[in-house]
Amino acid sequence: MSPPEPNPKSVLQREDVEDLRKALEEERKKTEEYLSKLKYLQADFENSKRRILSETRAVSDSGVRELVRELLTVIDELDCALEVGKKMHENKAMVEGVALVRQKLLSILQKDGLVKIEAVGQKLDPNKHEAVLRCSAEPSKEGIILEEIRTGYIFKGQMIRPSLVKVAVSESK
Repeated sequence: MSPPEPNPKSVLQREDVEDLRKALEEERKKTEEYLSKLKYLQADFENSKRRILSETRAVSDSGVRELVRELLTVIDELDCALEVGKKMHENKAMVEGVALVRQKLLSILQKDGLVKIEAVGQKLDPNKHEAVLRCSAEPSKEGIILEEIRTGYIFKGQMIRPSLVKVAVSESK
């Protein structure tokens, strides 16, 4: 007995199945490739989004720092007005009103991150203090700040204005 002759229909079906398997494998590869590209595009998008948010925050912080720096000059002028008002001993209510406005402005800025730089009695730190006057003193007080001429401030961790100070220097120098 001879082997049965293959049915042409079954041979055709095997070839079709094989073709379909190859096509399916190609589609799986394309799908993986598209998924990989999608993941890269999504990561690029997230990185761009983070970068733009960071840059926007930096520009905003810079603008706020500049505004705070300008408002510090207003506080300086209010301080001058208070000194003059206290010396004149007139219109006590107005002097108190100016003091309240000054304090309110300062407290708003402090709430948003403004910190006063400590100066008097501290050792001179060139990162925070700018010596504009020197005064003779004993060697043990060398480099100690004796007087603050203008208050310095740090805003959100960055110095926006150094303290102007009078510093002790040794008489031998």
